[in-house]
Amino acid sequence: MGLCCSKGEPQQARGDGWTSSTSSAGVVQTQYQQENPTDLAEKTYFSVNEVAALYTLFSKVSNTLVQDGLIHKEEFQLALFGNSSSGNLFMDRVFELFDQKQNGVIEFGEFVKTLSVFHPSASRAEKAEF
Repeated sequence: MGLCCSKGEPQQARGDGWTSSTSSAGVVQTQYQQENPTDLAEKTYFSVNEVAALYTLFSKVSNTLVQDGLIHKEEFQLALFGNSSSGNLFMDRVFELFDQKQNGVIEFGEFVKTLSVFHPSASRAEKAEF
């Protein structure tokens, strides 16, 4: 899931979640490799099917302005408020909660793990800690 490359193209993991490959035409393609849905289901309160449904939503938001499989702050604001202009303190704080790595983008794993806190099976203590 999340890879851009076709069969037969050698892929190289860079160790930072990004995978690069070179096509037969010599074009280097790089894309962020998302976490495995089964692994995310094991780390959260979501089932594998729920993680898959969240991926569909995430894909729509993450490819609104920048098609790289990550949610940028402008895309997040566009999804929440219908505009991408900056300057919303509430949106900035919510974005920071989702951006657990504090790298300026929301990865799919961060998205799922943050939403898991709001799952009905999450304890009140987990919700309060959040």
